[in-house]
Amino acid sequence: MTASGYNLALLRAAELLGGRDKLTNVLRVPKAELDQRIGGVAKPPPEVFLQVVELILDETGPAGGPDDATDPPPHDAAGSSQRYRD
Repeated sequence: MTASGYNLALLRAAELLGGRDKLTNVLRVPKAELDQRIGGVAKPPPEVFLQVVELILDETGPAGGPDDATDPPPHDAAGSSQRYRD
């Protein structure tokens, strides 16, 4: 099974909070339900996913903010980012 944006975001949020137990408390969902969503068995409802995105942004700051001093990745002639190529 491949990772999706949903379960990657859930995993990142759990990591930022210090574990899945803390994430279940913040999201107010049963651990079994969170495990299913992280495992890709079920997608979170849109409102839960937005809550996860907000949590990640709160913990890491918005991309391109004053703390983001790195240059954007180079683009090829078609405008595609080369960040994810290898």
